[in-house]
Amino acid sequence: MQIVKKEKFVLKGFTFENGREIPVQMGYETYGTLNRERSNVILVCHYFSATSHAAGKYTVHDEESGWWNGLIGPGKAIDTNKYFVICTDNLCNVQVRNPYVITTGPKSINPETGEEYAMDFPIFTFLDVARVQYELIKGMGISRLHAVIGPSAGGMIAQQWAVHYPHMVERMIGVITNPQNPIITSVNVAQNAIEAIQLDPNWKDGKYGEEQPIKGLHLANRMMFMNAFDEYFYERTFSRNSIEVEPYEKFATLTSFEKEINKATYRSIELVDANSWMYTAKAVLLHDIAHGFSSLEESLSNIEANVLMIPCKQDLLQPSRYNYKMVDILQKQGKYAEVYEIESINGHMAGVLDIHLFEKKVYEFLNRKVSSFV
Repeated sequence: MQIVKKEKFVLKGFTFENGREIPVQMGYETYGTLNRERSNVILVCHYFSATSHAAGKYTVHDEESGWWNGLIGPGKAIDTNKYFVICTDNLCNVQVRNPYVITTGPKSINPETGEEYAMDFPIFTFLDVARVQYELIKGMGISRLHAVIGPSAGGMIAQQWAVHYPHMVERMIGVITNPQNPIITSVNVAQNAIEAIQLDPNWKDGKYGEEQPIKGLHLANRMMFMNAFDEYFYERTFSRNSIEVEPYEKFATLTSFEKEINKATYRSIELVDANSWMYTAKAVLLHDIAHGFSSLEESLSNIEANVLMIPCKQDLLQPSRYNYKMVDILQKQGKYAEVYEIESINGHMAGVLDIHLFEKKVYEFLNRKVSSFV
């Protein structure tokens, strides 16, 4: 069992893509040992609602290990006997109420006003996250990454690394992610969920303090949850009760499957901040590695890393066909790129729940010699 410690990285001034400059801090964890050449580094980027706690435990009494513990550790696909692994908390980490999370976002205090930033916090992108991570890694004296890897939003950050720091990244692995967030996901999930929070009277234009707009936040989280798995998952997990009577008599009475879904989706927001959730959803909505370039092809032409994309065929949030388009472009540009598609009723969540489906492929990709890396 790995016992890990949360560390803190601070920048007195960081300029976001939109030009705003503020001080930021970011929590991070490391696993394994940095070699003398500083050449064995793997950066792991976390998904939407996760934290930097990707592996191990903080204490022997912790009930659960990190979210990718099955993939990271001694003798595992990301072998900490061989690699030095870094994982950071993202900007606007949604679990800002988690005592182990160190982040800067809407709940942070604006040093100029002495009050929470709330909705005055700068719009951030996943490129901004990569740029803060770059400062951390540069400060460690690391000039090259053996790999950057992440699921979902973490894969979006990994792709920003491959595009904007091409000389540093030898391998990029994107799991259940895409180079451009699909428009249907941007609107049907991200923007609709943002507006669900804003329509809650308790949101108060983001100045709700400790009185969260819990109904709006729950609805937003439920929208995400109801797209995170394959349809069969919901039928199997939340079955109908065909002998129920009251839902047919009283409009306000929920069915048994609605109650169970609400129970699950309320439980998963206990440590979540509504504004931080909205800002992260906005970052997902805005995700586009072609931003600032004339086309997707031009942005991909920057990549020097070998690329492995791991989509799930049943993923409703990040359909796999966009992975094939990306890899096709890279291959036509003479780059090494491949798609390894998995199948699971866990859909989008297969990237976290079904590690056994792709751990061997990740191991092989990390241990193969890179092609044409400058």
